[in-house]
Amino acid sequence: MPFRVLQVITPSHMSGAETQLVRMVRRMRGRGHELPVLVKRGSSVVADMQRHGVDPQTAAIGGKANLLAPLMIGRVARRNGVQLIQSALSTASWWCGWLESLGGPPSLGHVHGFTSAAWHRRQRHLLAVSQAVADDLIIQGVDPERITVLPNAIDPAEFQPTRPPRTVREELGAEPDTPVVAAFGHLSEKKGYRDLFEAIPQVLAQAPRTQFWIVGRGALETELRSAAFAGGFADRVRFTGFRRDAADVMNACDVLALPSHREPFGLVYIEAATLGKPAIACRAGGAIEAVADGETGLLVPPRDAIALAEAMLTLLTDAGLRQRMGAAGRKRTAELFSWQRYTNTLEGVYQRLVA
Repeated sequence: MPFRVLQVITPSHMSGAETQLVRMVRRMRGRGHELPVLVKRGSSVVADMQRHGVDPQTAAIGGKANLLAPLMIGRVARRNGVQLIQSALSTASWWCGWLESLGGPPSLGHVHGFTSAAWHRRQRHLLAVSQAVADDLIIQGVDPERITVLPNAIDPAEFQPTRPPRTVREELGAEPDTPVVAAFGHLSEKKGYRDLFEAIPQVLAQAPRTQFWIVGRGALETELRSAAFAGGFADRVRFTGFRRDAADVMNACDVLALPSHREPFGLVYIEAATLGKPAIACRAGGAIEAVADGETGLLVPPRDAIALAEAMLTLLTDAGLRQRMGAAGRKRTAELFSWQRYTNTLEGVYQRLVA
């Protein structure tokens, strides 16, 4: 049975949830479903989504104080003749829930992070990006029957490098045999970057040729640059900014290290796995589900720079271990995080909600 489901999201820039939505829309359309997308007017994600084959509609739906947002969403829903509305992130979920309570279509909230369950209390059903996120919602009083766990999915064909590692390494000033640790993500305290920069001197004390690639932007960048200069290791760190060629950069590193204190899931971890790169993450939140400790990567306690440094050294000094973990990561990702599994689960949820 084909479904027509309006996708509503109100971000200011492309990140993990937005990337996953675009990939999901393309997949579901390929299975015969109609998934029009609605974003807030003026958002930079319009051009980014168009670049990836999704042409979103726009309306003035941004902001949690925008009382006209439910009416705007309802108007777009009626124009597109949808059976169901699926929202991502808190603002869109808040207004879609209100629309349902006012007699609009059933509302399905896709919860990508640890957030207040209040934003979703008027929604019919919730998708949780990990069991950790589902548990957090349940602790807040959400009925478990209202939640379906739907981890992120990845297709290796959609995340493939286009340039050889040597070319990327030359661009970033690394020799072919330079040990490279890369961190991908928004430069914020919760992503564990302070812990990473505290661990870097400990790594360099035993592996002085190691280079660290910091891929992303954020408010912490100035502080991190200062820390690198003050610590005397600025020459070993490359701040690349946001990279559209993330697969190229990731494929050219040896180890991914993103010690987020409480990652809801961590799409970046399974992106690394699909490229055969072991990941280091914290033993907290959804990262435990994305990274199999000792099998596809290593888990360390949050805010533990010593354990983080030891994990980086363990992987940097053992090429055989990196290769084994890389192979295991590819296999595990194909088994647990395939689009086939994802779309089958999502179709089942749609069926229950429109029945």
